[in-house]
This record gives sequence, C-alpha cells and structure tokens, in this order.
Amino acid sequence: MKKPFRRAFIEITNGCNLACGFCARSSRPGVSMSPVLFESAAAQAAKLAGVISLHVLGEPLTHPDFPEILRICSRLGLKVNLVTNGVLLGRFPPSLFNENCLSQISISLHALSCLPAAERPREVKRLAEFALSKPPRLIVGFRLRSAGADDFFRETLKVMLAAFGAAANPGADFVKLGEGVFLNFGGLFDWPGAGGSGTEHGCLGLKHHFGILSDGRVVPCCADFDGALTLGDIAERPLAEILSGPGALALRKRIAGGTDMPAYCRSCGFAAPGAADA
Repeated sequence: MKKPFRRAFIEITNGCNLACGFCARSSRPGVSMSPVLFESAAAQAAKLAGVISLHVLGEPLTHPDFPEILRICSRLGLKVNLVTNGVLLGRFPPSLFNENCLSQISISLHALSCLPAAERPREVKRLAEFALSKPPRLIVGFRLRSAGADDFFRETLKVMLAAFGAAANPGADFVKLGEGVFLNFGGLFDWPGAGGSGTEHGCLGLKHHFGILSDGRVVPCCADFDGALTLGDIAERPLAEILSGPGALALRKRIAGGTDMPAYCRSCGFAAPGAADA
C-alpha cells in the first residue's frame, strides 16, 4: 500500500561535533531525543512515510544512544537513510552498519571544509575506505556541495576519485565510484529566515516529506531547523492527526504555491527536485 509521504526526517539530536560556516545557526537549546520518544516518533512516521531519514540539524553520530536508535529502527522494520558528516564513523564497530534498517548513508563531504586544510585529505581517504568496506547491500552517497570549483572542491574531488580509480565527466551531477557508492555534486543554498531570496515556485514540503525535531515538534520540511512553522508536538498529539489537521493542510497549499507562500519559505534557497512542477 502506497504511503502518503516519501520521506520523514527525524532529528535525533541537534548537537554537532563540527561548526560549519554554511550550516544554519539554531536558537534552540541542545537536545538529544530519548530512545523512548524516538521509538514513538519512528513508529508513527513509518505508517506515513516510506523512508526514515535521520537528519535535520545536528550530527546523528553524536547521539549518546545511537546504536540503540539503529536497533529500534531494525526492530520496527524501517528503511533508514543516515545523513552524517562522517567524521565520527570510526568510533563505532563496523558491525553496527550491518543493521537491517540501514539502506543508505549520505556523507556530507563539504562539512570537512571546516577542518584544518592539512587534515582534509586524510579524512577523505578514511571515508573512502569506509565506503570500500561497506556491506554489499548498503548504499553510500557522498555529497560535495560548493559555491563553485574552489580549492576545497577540487582537492576533495581529486582525492575521492583517486581512491576509487574513477573519473568525473564535465558537467555531470554525480559520479558512480563503485558498486553502491556515488559522489553527488550540488551548490550551497540559503537557509530560510536568513533574508535571502529563494524559490517562489513552491516546494514539496508536506507533500513529499515532513520533519520531526529532536524536541518532538513537527515541521513541514528539513529546512525548518528552528520550528518556525511548527505544526504540533508528538508528545501532545498523534503524528497522523497533526499532519492531517487543517493547519497542516493549509500550510501544504501555501508551500506548494497554491496561495501566498510564507515569507519564511520564500527566503529558502533550497527547492526539492521537481518542486516547480508539483
């Protein structure tokens, strides 16, 4: 049976081990979602969305109960995409990434730009080694975002391609590095609320996906990092009720461009693929 949403973003923590210049600056206090709250959130989200993505702000691998989070996902039979900067992957035994729930690990290589320049090639090589030794069924997608072909982009691309003996075609938006391993390219974008001028064509928030912040609040997308458009709290109301309520339905129409789009959304520089045609 087809589910109403393609993806649910669940932020298990808003804490991070890095301080990247391109990332949003949240006003929220640091919160790690308890395993009990996570299980409730994940079980409810799984009834509505095909994939659970551990992502909004924060680094999931800093969660003090991260192995337990994955075990809960496997027990619930979830399909999980882990979004990480990759720096802390080595703190866990390789067997952890054999959890049945894990379908994909998306590694944000652009986060390495905040490390000292001398450390970056070593980190890229270490991440490449992780991908080369991954379980066969697991997909690893490296993301390399940049405002242009700067020194960091060129050096990171060079090291990654060399590690896999691969080549990039000019103008391509991704490279297949190996079986189940991909390197995806993209530009940086303006976070909403920062005063930028983003899309006026609408996006797929509340149609393709929704998010749950680490404190239990439900938001329309993974870019609403501070809960500016909060729809409700799963500690107070069931998720399905929140997402089917009149507030969520009205916001979905506004986000899609059917009526006046919220100013917060108009300032967002990210638009999901195909959003203009939705």
